[in-house]
Amino acid sequence: MAKQMVTIGGRTAFVALVTIFGASCGRTAEPKHCLQFSSDLMPTFAGGLMRKDFRVANAWAVKSDQMIDSSGVKFPAYFLSADIIAPSGEAVVGTWVTTDVTKGGLMYSVSPQAVKYSNWARVGDPSTVGISMETKGAKESISCVLNGRGSSPQAGVAPAATKP
Repeated sequence: MAKQMVTIGGRTAFVALVTIFGASCGRTAEPKHCLQFSSDLMPTFAGGLMRKDFRVANAWAVKSDQMIDSSGVKFPAYFLSADIIAPSGEAVVGTWVTTDVTKGGLMYSVSPQAVKYSNWARVGDPSTVGISMETKGAKESISCVLNGRGSSPQAGVAPAATKP
């Protein structure tokens, strides 16, 4: 009887440890719906910024239920959010919608910050009817960026000056 009690107590302790460990690991892991934007596309993405002394970092996407209709051809839509970083190191999150997160695609500004700081076309034309910051996936992509700041090596930090 005593042996059975120890075994039950040992299992309970093990389950408790696994639960605690899982919960603590879950804080740093990105939710499954967060897709990291391809680093190969970051230079092209940053090329759409109005100011060349700004940069983008920590870009994450969430697939939308909406589609982008380009001249009758329907493409999947992904909300793409990223930190827009000023030379001072101050960062704001901008949100765009794109047709692909692994290769080049169509890109439209969705959030006021994306409109203010980038040259990408704005949503609202016939291709992007019904897409806004209220569309499912837009705000979730911002959450991905905010959660990614803790694990991203240089999120929100301006690059250090290099010495000649």
